[in-house]
Amino acid sequence: MKKFLCACLCGVLAAAMVTGCSEKGGSKSSSIVKLGEYKGITYTPLSLEVTDEDVENEIQAMLDAYPTMNSVDRAAAEGDTVNIDYVGKMDDVAFDGGTAYGTDLELGSGMFIDGFEDGLVGASKGDKVTLNLTFPDPYTNNPDLAGQEVVFEVTVNDVKESVPAELNTDFVTSYTEYTSVDEFREGTRKQLEEYAANAAESQKQYDVFTKVMENAEITVTDEDVQAYYQELYDTYEEQAEAFGIDLETMVGYYGMDLESFKAQLMTQAEEATKQNAVVREIASKEGITAGDADREAMAESFGYEDVDALIEDGGEDMVESYILMEKVLDFLVANAVAE
Repeated sequence: MKKFLCACLCGVLAAAMVTGCSEKGGSKSSSIVKLGEYKGITYTPLSLEVTDEDVENEIQAMLDAYPTMNSVDRAAAEGDTVNIDYVGKMDDVAFDGGTAYGTDLELGSGMFIDGFEDGLVGASKGDKVTLNLTFPDPYTNNPDLAGQEVVFEVTVNDVKESVPAELNTDFVTSYTEYTSVDEFREGTRKQLEEYAANAAESQKQYDVFTKVMENAEITVTDEDVQAYYQELYDTYEEQAEAFGIDLETMVGYYGMDLESFKAQLMTQAEEATKQNAVVREIASKEGITAGDADREAMAESFGYEDVDALIEDGGEDMVESYILMEKVLDFLVANAVAE
């Protein structure tokens, strides 16, 4: 799969970089664009303020993410973590994947099948627990176990409770790059300020480009839309193959059926083709081009050895389209006006 294509699909305007490009900067697309206003677009800036409360909330979130686990001499309760050995058997024979030793399991996490975690609530260190359970049907992890009655023999090695971490030097030096609480707090503030600035810039780009699109009259052909749709579809299919599954199975993990997924891709492809056409038209009017320095910067940004490797992987047309999209966005934002 094309490395940079996969990354760019996650961007706000990623759809503007695949179809309708020629090798020399002209457009193969037969889309028709009549630009409206695209310079002097107004936008409302996001606030860049980071409050003391924001900083403390961020620090608390990190403390919550790294609690101290203390062994306790009592029965396990929901929310505790038990360290267990277990053997799963069906018809008195251990089944594949049903045996493990020294496993930490948070009770109530839902990581195991129904009844497993509930059956360990009330158990103490050293207890041996027998769980008579039934696998769900269907069970995608192992279809052979779907709906089958099984027995788990579980030994509880330890019971641990989660204790919130304390903000002190030990925590800071153990889990961060800082050496003191004050340094950690100041570093957190700077990080939040960077997040706020990046979010504001991304929102500005989105707002400005959205207005440019709304101001334009765009006619695209079925051929152009289908070309982008196929590019998207092939990319996701390659991604599924990399995971060792088919596309229908992969989209099922996101709660979608294949036909709904295809319909969503087609909608995305149509919008992508329109965006690409607008980007191309603005680039043409403003004399914005993709030069050698741009290609070199893109290759470096996406971790390619050189421009030739980038083009070999993504294709010259796609590389040029991506560069134009980035440069047109910069142009639009530079000429936008804050309200």
